[in-house]
Amino acid sequence: MKLNPKQFFATLLLPFLLYSCATVKPLAPANTGIEIPAIVQPVSNVEVPVTVDLKSYIVQAENSVPNKYSDNQQPCQGLRYAYTFTRTPFAITGNNNVVSLKFTGSYGFTASYCAKCTTLLGSGPQCIVPTVSAQCGVGDEPPRRMEISYRSTISVMPDYHLRSKTILYPAPKPIDRCNVFMGNIDVTDRLIQYISDPLNDLGKQVDARIAAYNIKPIVEQLWKNIATETKVGDVGYVSINPLSVRLSSFNLNGSLLNFSVGLSAKPVVTIVSNPPPTKSLPNLSTYVPANGFNVYLDLLESYDHLTNIVNQQVVGQDIHVAGKEFIVDNTKIWGIGKQIVMQVDFKGSSTGTIYLVGTPTYNPATHELSFPDLSFDLQTKAWMLKGAKWMFNGKITDIIRQKATYNFSKFIADSKTRLQHELSRDMGNGIRSEVTIQDLDIQAIYPTNEKLIIRTLSNGQIKVKVVM
Repeated sequence: MKLNPKQFFATLLLPFLLYSCATVKPLAPANTGIEIPAIVQPVSNVEVPVTVDLKSYIVQAENSVPNKYSDNQQPCQGLRYAYTFTRTPFAITGNNNVVSLKFTGSYGFTASYCAKCTTLLGSGPQCIVPTVSAQCGVGDEPPRRMEISYRSTISVMPDYHLRSKTILYPAPKPIDRCNVFMGNIDVTDRLIQYISDPLNDLGKQVDARIAAYNIKPIVEQLWKNIATETKVGDVGYVSINPLSVRLSSFNLNGSLLNFSVGLSAKPVVTIVSNPPPTKSLPNLSTYVPANGFNVYLDLLESYDHLTNIVNQQVVGQDIHVAGKEFIVDNTKIWGIGKQIVMQVDFKGSSTGTIYLVGTPTYNPATHELSFPDLSFDLQTKAWMLKGAKWMFNGKITDIIRQKATYNFSKFIADSKTRLQHELSRDMGNGIRSEVTIQDLDIQAIYPTNEKLIIRTLSNGQIKVKVVM
């Protein structure tokens, strides 16, 4: 059969017309870009517990004074005596900012008493009445014991030096009292008076040694380490950015002096390195208890992972519309400005690709990401109106919209664990940070072209251990 020119061209174009009706392939939506708001960090607090063992300073004070005292006074009239007093090392206890120092002293003495003395010609002073003599804790007698206690109150000076005020408190207390009275004089009480001066000298030595201790180098090293930018895994570059420093009151446990260095800071996390300028250690400010840190942090989620999650839920969906069949074969997701694009490859009555666009919406109660306004892209609508009007139906978008969700519960839990692990680190020079993330809440989601940026607000506690 011979075809005329019109029939020939109609026959030639028919396969292309049929293919164009059966295959849908609109242009993909163009990227519009998005400007992500800069993070404005709230002021956070970093609590740094510090422990200093004062035992060496107290031992130095002990070693600077004798541990044995003796004296011998033999006046003609009145009390004559000779004594020895030996002390043991300090036993150290503490509570709040008061350290208690206690030791046991062993003592013994000989004593005599002359009620009346005169000077005789050619022989010098002479007791003209019989003398009364006694001894206690010497010779065959075991030494008597006496309990000596000090109370030392410790504070910090504006120049970061420690200050202590050490006094005998309570008064020395005989454990095994020598009940010796001579001329209405209690010899034991008089002995306590005699040894009070050297005992007070020991208290002054304790104050001098503790005053020599300067905590500024500890705080300066801590300040320097914390102020330094650090690369933390794939989170980015973290700068604690300290602003002010304060010291808590002291608490003593035995010889261990415990206190906290409080730092007010604005932690900053950046994708690229941006070291903060060096700041010198400021003067101490008034201490207030720390309430933990609050820090905004941008976490990244790949579109590949989001695509895999959505594919698990929508691929294979068989949707029947106006006697036609629409089967989801595959999806791919990426961002364009404030919205995401979902490329949907399909088969069934027709084959091809369509594009849906939607705005990410996060439900903090369920931790679920969804796209409630997910709908056909304008280019896809134009193609459908030309060659596949039956697909221009809300049933397709409704079903995909219902299935295309992403629950962030595991993402949040994994992020908390990862941040705690990566932010808890050795900072050098015996300083280590310990971070506890209590809550991590998603504040906003920005669908950039390559990554889904998830802005989170974390709160918890940062503690820094200083090993001296």
